[in-house]
Amino acid sequence: MKFVWAIIAGLLLAAVVLLARGESTPTAKGPSSGSLAAAETGANSRRPAREAGGSTSKPATSASEDPRAKDQASIEATPEEIDDRIDATSWVLTDADTLPELARRRYGDERLWRRIVDANPLLAAGELELGDRIQLPELSEIPEPTIDAAALVADLDEGRSDRPGDPENAGRPAIEIPEGAPSLTLGLDREIPDATVEPGKLFKVDDAIVADGDFTIRGAGTKDDPYRVSWELLASAAEGYRPSLGERRMPQRVAALDGRWIRIDGYVAFPLGGADTSELLVMLNQWDGCCIGIPPTPYDALEVSLLEAIPPTQRHAINYGTLTGRLLVSPYLVEDWLVGLYLMDDATVRFEL
Repeated sequence: MKFVWAIIAGLLLAAVVLLARGESTPTAKGPSSGSLAAAETGANSRRPAREAGGSTSKPATSASEDPRAKDQASIEATPEEIDDRIDATSWVLTDADTLPELARRRYGDERLWRRIVDANPLLAAGELELGDRIQLPELSEIPEPTIDAAALVADLDEGRSDRPGDPENAGRPAIEIPEGAPSLTLGLDREIPDATVEPGKLFKVDDAIVADGDFTIRGAGTKDDPYRVSWELLASAAEGYRPSLGERRMPQRVAALDGRWIRIDGYVAFPLGGADTSELLVMLNQWDGCCIGIPPTPYDALEVSLLEAIPPTQRHAINYGTLTGRLLVSPYLVEDWLVGLYLMDDATVRFEL
């Protein structure tokens, strides 16, 4: 019995010892108020003072330190806040650059891309490549482009006089005119806007018209028997009609085609996109409307209005065909610059490709 009581007494003693140790151990729930005050005092000693009033404030957490702030900043960001301006006065060309985009970033208006060309003559000459550096000076530093009309006319006349020819046939027409061939006044009565018809030498030879000894026009100019017209004949309007140089003389051979039915072969370009279209451009040279080929001039292109619309399935980037319609010689000028010259109405097209 004594042995049992000894065991019980030992257990009680052990329990008392454990209780005593638990009461003497401090809890680790957090720092004391004194520790908190000390920590806050130390932090305040490192806080910058406000410029106004000298009061202190807690520094704001940056977006890089706070993921929630970064997400919120990305949500609130707008395209206007993204600054991609170019402040440099020169720029290295990359594959992603376009002149309108560079003009927007440098001058704030993509329509000013021509001023970049004015500031970089090598760019206008097509001699710059990717990786080359172009100049982007202030707009006030870019000289205004000037055109020496007199020098341009002199160069054109000089080039015309330098064309090789047969000395024996100098001054003689390329096409022989039979004696007694009747002369024609076709075109002299036409009223062409912004132009004066200049009389030429048109003769009726068999079933054709011979114009100025250089051009043969076959047909009757009617819907059933249209004139067969060459691009060389249409382009010859430039010999007397250059409004930007003050020349407004329309050759009679061209005026004679005004209001008449003609037939001509050429490359065809359609408007990009859209559904069925009843308009197209027929040109001397191959051009896809954007980047491939030679862009047309007012002298070697016709703006065509078709009788029947063409669905998208029949329109391709490049077509070649025969156009028949009523030709209108209708100069379209913008500040004396010739933008368009020929229109064709009520037209039909037959594709060759």
